[in-house]
Amino acid sequence: MSDVRADFDVDTPIDHNFHQQANSRVARWESSLPTEYWDYRYKWEKNPQQKILEGFPIHLDIEATSACNLKCVMCPRTEMVEAGNFWSVKAFDLDSYKRLIDEGVSQGLCSVKYNYLGEPLMNRNIVEMIRYAKQAGVLDVMFNTNAALLDEKTARALIESGLDKLFFSFDSPVPERYESIRVGASYDQVLNNIKNFMHLREELGSIKPFTRVSMVLMQENQQEWEEFKRLFGPIVDAVAYVDYLDHSGQSNPERAVVSQEEKQNNYCCPQLWQRMFVHPDGVVTPCCIDSARELVMGNIHDKSAAEIWQGETYRQLRENHSTGRYAAVPTCSRCPLAHY
Repeated sequence: MSDVRADFDVDTPIDHNFHQQANSRVARWESSLPTEYWDYRYKWEKNPQQKILEGFPIHLDIEATSACNLKCVMCPRTEMVEAGNFWSVKAFDLDSYKRLIDEGVSQGLCSVKYNYLGEPLMNRNIVEMIRYAKQAGVLDVMFNTNAALLDEKTARALIESGLDKLFFSFDSPVPERYESIRVGASYDQVLNNIKNFMHLREELGSIKPFTRVSMVLMQENQQEWEEFKRLFGPIVDAVAYVDYLDHSGQSNPERAVVSQEEKQNNYCCPQLWQRMFVHPDGVVTPCCIDSARELVMGNIHDKSAAEIWQGETYRQLRENHSTGRYAAVPTCSRCPLAHY
């Protein structure tokens, strides 16, 4: 499919709760992208709609590390750590990562993202991981960061690594509110890290990585969106917000309350035809919401990623969704995306 320019965002959005502002810098970035990129984005949209299953995921969410330097109030990781039921703090093994990338590229892998619940910059091999993926032929390489660890040395290495996109998470333009949400971060330090990154990218004459700052829109900060845009609009390539989705029913099922009416909607999760999450211990899960890792599809140390993707556990889950029976899966029945 060539020259596709449909309404595809440059990220791999979860669902319609993602909102990015269009501007000339986004247009400039999109004009630089090859036809292969738009083919991949076309598959991202088309495959879930038409229930087309590739032999390998279009995209891998490879959690570079499950460690994090912050305790953000809306993050399920924070809740699980405080409750004592977070699975483990571990970095993705570099040799296992390389094998996974090699397997994926040989079978059509297009895109990789390096975070789930952890902060990728806490993995000391993150730059090497990016370089390996780009040299292997992965088309779209990206990650989210809280930017607290983004010093000049790291910034330069990321820009020179070939990284395609870097997404900064920054939840308020008001210093006191930001620090009350992103517990452990310094407003001034992180803001300066982002500004310095952009200055360095300009000095190096690169338009990569594409940059975006986003906020999670919650009750605490929902009146700050316009001010947020004014702060970051002149700094980065794009500004966005994500509507808050309550994960508490996933990390603590006893707190989940889903009505029978909600369970009867026709939700079918697109992620089952798009992406696969691989955790640092090799565990594979199917979606961005299953923070408690209830839906284990397999482990890459026991089977190949392709075997897991095409395996019986995944097949049954896709069948439940495609036949309108997603609520038969307890984790899916509690999913906030299904009721968004």
